Amino acid sequence: MKKKPYVLVCTGVSFDGKISNARKQQIEIAENDDKDLLYKTRIITDAVMIGGNTLRIDDSGLTVKTDERRKRRKKLGKTEEPAKVVVISNANSIKTKGAFFDRGNAEKIIFTTKKTSKKKIEELRKKSKVYVLGKNKVNLAKAMEILYDLGIRHLMVEGGGILNFNLLKENLIDEINLKIGNLVVGGEKAKTFMEGKGFNILTTRKVKFKEIIKKPNYIIIKAVPK
Repeated sequence: MKKKPYVLVCTGVSFDGKISNARKQQIEIAENDDKDLLYKTRIITDAVMIGGNTLRIDDSGLTVKTDERRKRRKKLGKTEEPAKVVVISNANSIKTKGAFFDRGNAEKIIFTTKKTSKKKIEELRKKSKVYVLGKNKVNLAKAMEILYDLGIRHLMVEGGGILNFNLLKENLIDEINLKIGNLVVGGEKAKTFMEGKGFNILTTRKVKFKEIIKKPNYIIIKAVPK
């Protein structure tokens, strides 16, 4: 394996495994959710990575939100906010205004392909670093090398499901922290935290459970892909 950051997928699902409802809307996965896992992980990470659909649908600022958390990052020798990273094969429809691009002062990094027009790439480069890595699909291994060269040693991945699957398929995930809430969402078209093409009978992946943390309204399973 070539050089890469430590890749931690950190995500939350409802009791029935959903990350959004059938309308692709963000949902609460647990009653009175404290978001503790999310922000604890953002504090210690160098960068947060999301996929293109997550950027389009959620447009999250991916910040640690409070001054107290920023101070904790500084004590760890890190920037006030983790860098923001997007993997998106076609970025032509991405708006350069919104929470992701404008909230906080974190560095923005975009990995895309030749599907994105040169004009759009120039527009994106006014607010972020842009790397074209492939014709139709982003070369994730190369993206990891670039992030490592940029000084990123710990990478938090917040999904979505297609990005999570592709990272797992290419053996790029070091750890998965999965929070399972106590709410049921349902919906056959609702998204799960692993999407993509899926594995077949012979290629399904195993994980080794490291730790299980129980809370009144959710559990956290920490696992390592085998």
